[in-house]
Parts: sequence; C-alpha cells; structure tokens
Amino acid sequence: MENTQNQGSSQLLEKAIGDLMTDMASREIGAIIWDNSTAGFHYLPEVTVEENGKKRVARVTGMYRYDGRLYLIEEDVAGVDIDRFYDKDSEVKPTVVTLTEDMASRVLGDPRSEKGYTTEGSLEEWVVVADDYYEALTEYNPPL
Repeated sequence: MENTQNQGSSQLLEKAIGDLMTDMASREIGAIIWDNSTAGFHYLPEVTVEENGKKRVARVTGMYRYDGRLYLIEEDVAGVDIDRFYDKDSEVKPTVVTLTEDMASRVLGDPRSEKGYTTEGSLEEWVVVADDYYEALTEYNPPL
C-alpha cells in the first residue's frame, strides 16, 4: 500500500509542477521572484532539502523555469534578490518581479551549476509554493 501511495504522490507532484510550468509559459514568465517579507502569503513557501545526507528547511523566494524543469529559488542562498530588479532612486520596491525566459537565463544563469536552486520538496510543500505563486500573480508586473 505504501509504495502505491508514494507512486500516486509522485505522479501528482509531477503533474502539479508541469501545470505550473505551463502556466508560467502561457504568461511568458521564465522566472518569478517575490519578497517574502512583504508578499503577505497565507503560508510561508518552504521545502525540505537534503545536502550531504543532512536535511534542512529552505525558504523559497521564487521559481525559475529552465530547460524543461522548474527550480525553486532558495532565499538567502541563490543570491537572487528583488533589489537587483528596480531603480531604488526612482521606483518603489516591488513585491514581485517576473522575468521573461530570455532575461531569466541571462540574469540567473544555469540553475544546475548555481547554488541555491532546488527541485526537491514534497507534494505538500510544492502545493504551498504553487499557492504562493498564484498569490504573487496578484502583484504581477509584466516580465522584464
């Protein structure tokens, strides 16, 4: 029974991630980055990540669609910050920034070789991230 349940969760997770990628593509979003301190999400986006046999909780600050995969951007690890995407002298700090696929790949690079990007997380953790993604879209800015 356990194996069937895990297999079902795995299939649901794959479908959910695929649906997120499809939605992002339909909106021409290559990456979405949010500020957890001002977003006002109902639930904090966090996932459990395993490194060197140890588990840790990573707070998610966005998602990056790259080369057919969806990566979660780890807050304070990936070096991705909203501050990079607006002019502090003439603009109000946004809560959410979206980047086109081209701009995301130029600015963020290859997440497979950069620190702070993960595809890990349980179905439940990804559901929270997905919910936060849709909440973030209410703050949506056209992709850069």
